[in-house]
Amino acid sequence: MPEALVLTERQDDCLVARLNRPGDGNAINLALARELAALVEACAADRALRALVITGTGPRFFCTGGDVKAYARVETAGELNAVFNLIRDLLDALEALHCPVIAAINGYAVGGGAELALACDLRVMDASAQIGFPQSRLGILPGWDGVGRLVPLIGRGAAARLLLGGNRIDAVEAQSIGLVDEVAPQGGSLAQALVLARSFREIAPLSLAAIKVALRDASCGDAPGARKRARDAFSRLWFTADHKEAERAFAEKRAPRFSGA
Repeated sequence: MPEALVLTERQDDCLVARLNRPGDGNAINLALARELAALVEACAADRALRALVITGTGPRFFCTGGDVKAYARVETAGELNAVFNLIRDLLDALEALHCPVIAAINGYAVGGGAELALACDLRVMDASAQIGFPQSRLGILPGWDGVGRLVPLIGRGAAARLLLGGNRIDAVEAQSIGLVDEVAPQGGSLAQALVLARSFREIAPLSLAAIKVALRDASCGDAPGARKRARDAFSRLWFTADHKEAERAFAEKRAPRFSGA
């Protein structure tokens, strides 16, 4: 049996997923995309899951994006979209997961690999890693909705410099512009991402899911609609069992025990 293209390891209520094509830069071909899509679908149904961490196998690569050699054989726009729409839908589903998703960027995250990291809620990056969008140097632009995710995150000017220049930047610069959230010692991005993931155990699961939706809404440009949806979510959460448990715990001076209801 061939080795899985996405390796998984459950650590209590956190799941680690490793892209497993190290000989090809952990590039995403159709087979890997399908395995990752199936994993995300399973995560969506797992209400006990509190965080998903995505990283790359091996010390050199997080993900180098699309498998250029495989996609070079595509001859029509229809064929191209048949493959890339699957990946776009996968990233949308990843972004919409009920639990936080953390990219542990252990090596090069370039092109579509950087776009994958953008679809995660948080990014922890090895000090020795690099990230960039070289698509302009290949005569294209990000194809997996990366521009729409990058601009709200770091602003138009910083995004323009990255996208137009096509250069890679290191972890310190990536953090300085808000592209990554934490810088880890060399080889430490996964361990640091897991520390971050475990911190969400103290948060009510329904709140995590609602906050993720509100964060996405806040960057969509529809401020009135985003405010209305956030207010509606607040009202729903107010009457949940978890909120009532938090009120009791506060009164009793103890930590709340959330059930996700």
